[in-house]
Amino acid sequence: MKARLVSLAITGMLLLTFIFWAAGTDFSTFEDNYLRQISLLLAPLGLVIIFTQFVLASRIKRIESGLGLDRMLRWHRFFGRAGLAFITGHVVLIAAYRITAFGELFPTTFIWVGLLALIGFMITAALASTYRIIGLAYEIWRNIHLANYLLFPLVLIHVFYHTADGSALYYLWILLALSYAGIVIYRLYRIVMIRINPYEVTDVRQEAKDIWTLEFSGKKIGYLPGQFMFVQLLRSGKLSSAHPFTISNSPTRENLSITPKKLGDFTLSIKDTRVGDKAFIDAPYGVFSFLNYRHEELVFIAGGIGITPFISMFRYIRDKMPEQKVTLFWTNRNEDMLCFRDELEEMERELPSFKAILVMSDQPDWEGEKGHLSGAMLQGYLETLDQKDFFVCGPPDMTADMIYELKELQVPPARIHSELFRL
Repeated sequence: MKARLVSLAITGMLLLTFIFWAAGTDFSTFEDNYLRQISLLLAPLGLVIIFTQFVLASRIKRIESGLGLDRMLRWHRFFGRAGLAFITGHVVLIAAYRITAFGELFPTTFIWVGLLALIGFMITAALASTYRIIGLAYEIWRNIHLANYLLFPLVLIHVFYHTADGSALYYLWILLALSYAGIVIYRLYRIVMIRINPYEVTDVRQEAKDIWTLEFSGKKIGYLPGQFMFVQLLRSGKLSSAHPFTISNSPTRENLSITPKKLGDFTLSIKDTRVGDKAFIDAPYGVFSFLNYRHEELVFIAGGIGITPFISMFRYIRDKMPEQKVTLFWTNRNEDMLCFRDELEEMERELPSFKAILVMSDQPDWEGEKGHLSGAMLQGYLETLDQKDFFVCGPPDMTADMIYELKELQVPPARIHSELFRL
């Protein structure tokens, strides 16, 4: 429901922008200078779309709680590309108009300000799309994104200078400027509140090969099993960038915890964290929790470290809902990657309605299921696919494949829930 409201709000802003542009346009001369008029439509539309990027990235919980990480990231990418396309179209058309009408561009200081912002947005968009391909560190990628907070005021300066005082669009820019200032103030406030409530690392333990758990004590946070948090670690006087991790512990337990696998520069150093180190935690986020989708039976499909949101849910079920029927399918390359193995075996012994099927794709001597998880394997263990909610979390390709398999088995999309394995 919240996703629909956010969609309607964005659509309403774009429609209002079009109305404001139309109110200030002399359509009797439109044919003579259509390049200019269309460019002046693309500019405010692009600016409003880019503004939504800051709203989506602001971590305003009333917005995020209705969208979830997956949808937020999809919208973020879509609106980023759309806004950049509109602004680029504005520049191309206004340049074509000036050359056609006057034979030259007449660049002014405020035009250069707008071009500087556009070039900056292009650079950040290009790096956002390719940072994994070019091997850019997450910290650098994140800091480049933060540069957009400096670029947006340049765009506002540009449009204020080129908009007539008292026009409808002028008041729209005032509204966007005030809203943008509010978002910046909110983010700074959140940073201050997080800094004055630090957490302490109380345990560092290895769960499996290249997989470690960190536990944190501090201010109690209300969250749903399966949600995630942003973590910054203060180690040896050095503060890391904020990284998102699933909360692997259950809200029924005392401490917060994360269980990352060594996948990048930051996670490679997780094992070097020491008890007593400080952490700054921003939580909770996400909508990936079985408590949001209740059916007679819950089926969890995990790939590798995608087990972490599920272990949070399983711990909650063990403590609060021991009669809940649960089936887990968990695929790994080999058993060296099995974190929480002993705990899952205990749950199978203690909970009569809990069953875990472990699948190894690269271990011929494994006594259980081998190969790749498939729809046929799911059907072989499940009596029926009716009255079940399916939760999928793992590497992107595996998640996409399993969602496809479930749809091929005629599972309604409304009963298939997934979480991104990485940003």
